[in-house]
Amino acid sequence: MRVAPVEVPATPTSSDGRLARSERTRRAIVEALRALIIEGDLRPTAPRVAERAGVSVRTVWQHFEDVEALLVEAGRRDLEIAGGYLVPIDSSLPYAQRVQMLVDARARMYEAMAPVWRAARLHAPFSAQLRINRDIFMRLAREEVEQVFATELADSDDRETLLDALLIASAWAAWESLRTDQHLEVDAAKQVVTRWLCALCVTAS
Repeated sequence: MRVAPVEVPATPTSSDGRLARSERTRRAIVEALRALIIEGDLRPTAPRVAERAGVSVRTVWQHFEDVEALLVEAGRRDLEIAGGYLVPIDSSLPYAQRVQMLVDARARMYEAMAPVWRAARLHAPFSAQLRINRDIFMRLAREEVEQVFATELADSDDRETLLDALLIASAWAAWESLRTDQHLEVDAAKQVVTRWLCALCVTAS
């Protein structure tokens, strides 16, 4: 009987180790930026980012050619984290249950992401990539609303207007206004968004 040769795993090379260390350093710099923003420093400088990451300013610039490049990478990370808050919602569930599930999920995401999104909004006029990231998130949010409220949208005489209304009612801009302009606590803000979403489809029916 012929015995198949045993495959010996390739020995990691020094190049592999350097790449892994480089990736860890890069991620540490991005997370340092995000941590500073979450703590309230909406415009962290390279020296503050370097200090938080435990690296030199030179190392920051070795990995990112400028602040814009660092913000771009942080924006990608933000989208990745935000995606983790999305939950599947069966469009066949009762309307009130779907609304509650959506509001609960969005509230968790908005509360977690608010600090970095405030910083992104501050930088967006000067960053094409941050505006692209914002547009990507809005597209994903629109797709989720279309799926969650597919039945109501299909029955509406003015589908696009209803979709736009549902989207803005559940958007971060509305949540941010309730939390910062109206100074509502989380539960009170959720009640407002829930009532808004429920009223929209009652009106549209």
